[in-house]
Amino acid sequence: MLENQETSTLLDVLIIGAGPAGIAAGVEARTAGIERILILEKGTKHSYSIEKLYHPNKRVDKVYLGQDLDCVGAVCIVDGTRETVLDTLDAFIDQYRLPVQCNTEVASIRRREEDGLFEVTDTRGKLQLSKTVIIAIGVYGRPNKPGYAVPASLKGQVSFDLTQEPAEGESVLVVGGGDTALEYVSFLYSRHPVTLAYRGAAFEKANPINREILSGLEGKGQAAVWRQADIASLLDTGSDPRVQATFKDGRVASFNHILFAIGGATPEGFLKQAGVELEGKRPQVNDHFATSVPGLFLAGDLVAKGKGTIVKAFNTGHRVVWEGLCQGHLECRIPD
Repeated sequence: MLENQETSTLLDVLIIGAGPAGIAAGVEARTAGIERILILEKGTKHSYSIEKLYHPNKRVDKVYLGQDLDCVGAVCIVDGTRETVLDTLDAFIDQYRLPVQCNTEVASIRRREEDGLFEVTDTRGKLQLSKTVIIAIGVYGRPNKPGYAVPASLKGQVSFDLTQEPAEGESVLVVGGGDTALEYVSFLYSRHPVTLAYRGAAFEKANPINREILSGLEGKGQAAVWRQADIASLLDTGSDPRVQATFKDGRVASFNHILFAIGGATPEGFLKQAGVELEGKRPQVNDHFATSVPGLFLAGDLVAKGKGTIVKAFNTGHRVVWEGLCQGHLECRIPD
């Protein structure tokens, strides 16, 4: 442990990520009588991807892309909207007294050999000690890198997630054609001139709701949509707007910022640093999502096969607690 690190009291379970899976794990842990719980969230609020990227009043269905799953634990949703889902998650946090610490990005996770406790350090140097850890950060907002070079001088103008929004009024080029790219556009258009560039002809990877929202924005002139627009190279112009994109069809355009959303990627480096074994890009877990590191579990998109859903995320949180934490790691009670 570094001398300048701030430490906290010992936790029973530390949950990294305050999305549906992390919140569900917290609810289940509380239901099991586990008291010392802390949820760390990189974003400014819990349920970051829903809060910030879903269009206002966007429909959110329990059955998503044909995945009709029953909720197996203490939390569930019904068909509703972005707002009703956020209200439901707010209610879970309040009812079960879940401490959520936002604006906190975890830098490292280390299990101590001498006592089996986890040292979890954030990017500001604060250290948390916990008996167990659940990683529920998902793959949302962790896109692949482009095949062409990104000038190092554009570091402040190029983003691979939307944790920090550009200054109001600055132009943004969003690159991608999946749900994340379309949701970025629907979030940005009201405060920025936004252009979506996709190398394909149609947004077949995105769900129908997002395609309908994008069509409406394009039809009203609230967002520019460039199809079959494949970037060949990026250049730093040296003055605003600094990002100059040259496309393979010959067009050239400049923007204040470029935001990549070209496919989700498992956060391999972060997981490997924590000791998680991977087969290819898929983390290796057992049937209750335990990793090879005793006391370290995964939940949510990291262990969901195929397209993730909110209900699937809830269910992974339930299984991690009752089939994982409560089976030899922590003392649990049978709920009433």
